[in-house]
Amino acid sequence: MPRYFFHVLDGRAAMDVDGLFLANETEARAEALRGAGEMLTDENMNLWLGNEWLMAVTDEAGYVLLKLKFSAESLNQPQATFS
Repeated sequence: MPRYFFHVLDGRAAMDVDGLFLANETEARAEALRGAGEMLTDENMNLWLGNEWLMAVTDEAGYVLLKLKFSAESLNQPQATFS
């Protein structure tokens, strides 16, 4: 089974050195979404400061297979328009 690595960049780099052995890229995508969801609900995440948060999934050769990007900001005043 191939090994996939889930690196996180959120103002600092958290490089996954262990990775996960998964059957294929489809399973790696599902794991990326599951892991990202878990991380984004962590109270210590700085996502609401407006910083972009990125997860890059690579294979054993270091090739980037997919990226998940998130950013959020808390607005103090209502927005007149949605854009």
